[in-house]
Amino acid sequence: MITLREAEQSDCTTLYQWVNDPVIRSCALKDAPITLQNHLTWFNKQLASLNSKIYIASIDGKPIGQVRFNQTTLNTYEIDTHLSPCSRGNGYGKEILTQALNLIEKSIDSTFIATILIENKASIKLFETCNFKREKETTIENKKCFIYIRKEALKGEH
Repeated sequence: MITLREAEQSDCTTLYQWVNDPVIRSCALKDAPITLQNHLTWFNKQLASLNSKIYIASIDGKPIGQVRFNQTTLNTYEIDTHLSPCSRGNGYGKEILTQALNLIEKSIDSTFIATILIENKASIKLFETCNFKREKETTIENKKCFIYIRKEALKGEH
């Protein structure tokens, strides 16, 4: 059974290893490896920010993936997610993303945004399966991307 919890300082090294995995780097807008110092600075800012929430997904206490929400406006969240190298291809993505969306505090009429490289077929499939709609195609950092959007009303309000 997959469980999610909020990230804590002890997750820093695991997330650093995952983010520098070649598959993750190839799916990122900036594909250069991330230095440990830059990761530490970024991670500490994320943990301290009221506008960021990182969830760690685990099976039997072993981390298998992460989902991060960055709140960009009152009602808008950007999403980043990835799985550990040994957890890919097992169908965990949908359950992890669904649980994370259910955990994040949402205001009425929340909008969730995912930016996905056109080549990243696994993420495209995941977000489409989780009811995200392809909004547009764009170029960011000289890479062609799709912008996926999911709009959600607070349960019981509409």
